[in-house]
Amino acid sequence: MPMLPECSAPATTTAIMRCMDQTQTRIIELLREVHLLAIKEVERLNLRISELENEHRQPTRMPMPRPAVDLAPPSHTKPTEMLNERQVAEYLNMSLGSLRKWRLFRKGPNFVKLGRAIRYRRTDVETWLSSCPGPG
Repeated sequence: MPMLPECSAPATTTAIMRCMDQTQTRIIELLREVHLLAIKEVERLNLRISELENEHRQPTRMPMPRPAVDLAPPSHTKPTEMLNERQVAEYLNMSLGSLRKWRLFRKGPNFVKLGRAIRYRRTDVETWLSSCPGPG
């Protein structure tokens, strides 16, 4: 009677079943070990990501109360007047997130990037706003 390579029992039906059970049990154990290793690795990577994020995070400052800004264009407004994203969001009565999403998908008004700062020309915002379809 032939011998099974993993088991020392002869190759009978019950021996094959017993050997299969041992093999399946070992496979399950190995899968559990791999699963635990993967979870530990994900946790390690998440910790590293948070460390890197904290390294580049600037210290939080208490927000200073800002004076109210009249965004209605006065008659002597310069054509190169620049607005930051908060001013544009207030002017359009939109959320800052919407404005950023438009910028990401190149949908909203034209913007200028000065280093890390995002600025909008007032004329670009007004031109874009007048080109938007509206009621009436």
